[in-house]
Amino acid sequence: MAMTKQLISSKELKKILDNNNLKILDSRWFLNDSKKGLEDFKKSHIPNAIFFDIDKNSNQQIELPHMIPQKKQFEKYLDQNGISSKNLIVIYDQSGFFSSARVWFMLIYFGFKNVKILEQGFQGWLNNNYPVSKLIKQPEKKKNKIIEKKELIKDKEFISKNLRKDNLLIIDARSEKRFLGLEKEKRPNLYSGNIPGSINIPYTSLSKNGKFLKKNNLLKIFKKSMNLDKKKNIVCTCGSGITACNVILALDILGFNNYNLYDGSWAEWGKN
Repeated sequence: MAMTKQLISSKELKKILDNNNLKILDSRWFLNDSKKGLEDFKKSHIPNAIFFDIDKNSNQQIELPHMIPQKKQFEKYLDQNGISSKNLIVIYDQSGFFSSARVWFMLIYFGFKNVKILEQGFQGWLNNNYPVSKLIKQPEKKKNKIIEKKELIKDKEFISKNLRKDNLLIIDARSEKRFLGLEKEKRPNLYSGNIPGSINIPYTSLSKNGKFLKKNNLLKIFKKSMNLDKKKNIVCTCGSGITACNVILALDILGFNNYNLYDGSWAEWGKN
């Protein structure tokens, strides 16, 4: 797929690797091993990449996992790593579309506009035999003043109040078995099942071999599962707010802007 507003290929990234305005974020993240992403980054990464720790860049004042960080906390990360809204930012994870969409959404939430995800992730970069590095550079610090698009986040109270209203559509990005309660949740002390009235579009159905599906194929998936209505509040959810962002990314590609994230997701809703 050619470069789009949201996506970039390894070939296209390699062409602009020396662009001084480019910032590359390595967002490799593994559910069962929170340290593995950083360990892998230290071993090998795309030259000049900066590591983005999803767990550390989260609201530490809330018990729920990796919730959107507080504004000042996120500004501090940006400042220390020399990142600003003027940069072209490219994000990658291990395989294409797992955790990278979460970082993309986070940057959109904080007012960034020029943000892309690397198709096929770090593995795709390696498959092309493109250069890698172990060098971790110390960037020049910057001073940011960011905004928050708070309307993009919905909480449990909002879901509860609007659950039975016609203008709310909840999309769950978990696997079908988890959605139907046929598979035990990966986190302890959670019920199995789904939010009443929600529909299931597994995030894995939106991409293949690390590449997002073309628009017409994405449309088929959404039309099969839901009535496409740009007037409704579309709230995306998953296990803990990570892979739901892949559904938000798909909606953004399709031209929707009425999407929201239930950041607490099943980690909050499904608590015993």
